[in-house]
Amino acid sequence: MDNTSMLSIEQRNKAYLDWVNECNQYQVSDFHPFFIDDVVLGYVHKEKLSVFDDFPHIFSHDVFQGREGLTFQPTINDFERRTQAADEVAKAWYQSGVISSWVGEQYDVSSGFNHRSYFTIERAASSLLGIKKYGIHLNAWVEKDNEMYLWVARRARDKHTFPSKLDHLVAGGHGAGYSIEETMVKECAEEANIPEAIALQAKAVSLVSYVMDIKQKLQQDHLFVYDLQLGVDFVPENTDGEAEEFYLWPIDKVLDCVATTRDYKTNCNLVIIDFAVRHGFLKPDEPHYMDICSGLQHCKL
Repeated sequence: MDNTSMLSIEQRNKAYLDWVNECNQYQVSDFHPFFIDDVVLGYVHKEKLSVFDDFPHIFSHDVFQGREGLTFQPTINDFERRTQAADEVAKAWYQSGVISSWVGEQYDVSSGFNHRSYFTIERAASSLLGIKKYGIHLNAWVEKDNEMYLWVARRARDKHTFPSKLDHLVAGGHGAGYSIEETMVKECAEEANIPEAIALQAKAVSLVSYVMDIKQKLQQDHLFVYDLQLGVDFVPENTDGEAEEFYLWPIDKVLDCVATTRDYKTNCNLVIIDFAVRHGFLKPDEPHYMDICSGLQHCKL
């Protein structure tokens, strides 16, 4: 693959900007706020309200700041009761096919990072509530013959989301009870068999965020980005079954792939574009530079 050399800088950067714009497509008017007391915790698509209406003993409709919204019944009024109710709903959704997978990992539901958690919910069900979610992506790179290479993973073909798509060597969601660094170290072990001593050499370098309507589910995702330089002799090994192949590609080939294909899992494109900005592969005087950079941190509705 050698497509970037056939693209002008304008064409290449426009392709990157197209990814940024695609990952920030949503209409606020399509969503109803999900709230507790006077705090908005998520957004539910109006076409998905019926799956909540199946549980009138748990959810109720109410008005929030002049807009129709969704909340818990008044008797479900503390962390334990909300978590218990959310678990009941998530299991019912899974059994009925409303959600197609079960991860077995709990996400905190809060108004922002490190804010008070109002309850936790099964990861696979969280997108229906449109809550703010957090994760880590790690750019694992190698210097060889004075050239930068990136490790690339291919997701397993039986993954429920983005099967067989290209991915970062290490990436994962931030589950309840873990710090971001603990999540990074855990994912390094699970996804690439990177020892903890090496994983802890990774540098937290950036934050990429986006808000995207995916099949009537609002993704409010914040990705903590790490860079980790690995030795030329390191060979990754997947231990959790989520990846089936690894490739070590020159950075130009990776950027070609982002600019000219849809081979990568969607949000990985943003993290790779962020990597390209930080390492000087995109330059401030080039077309669309400011729009690309500002679009990589779309933190609010």
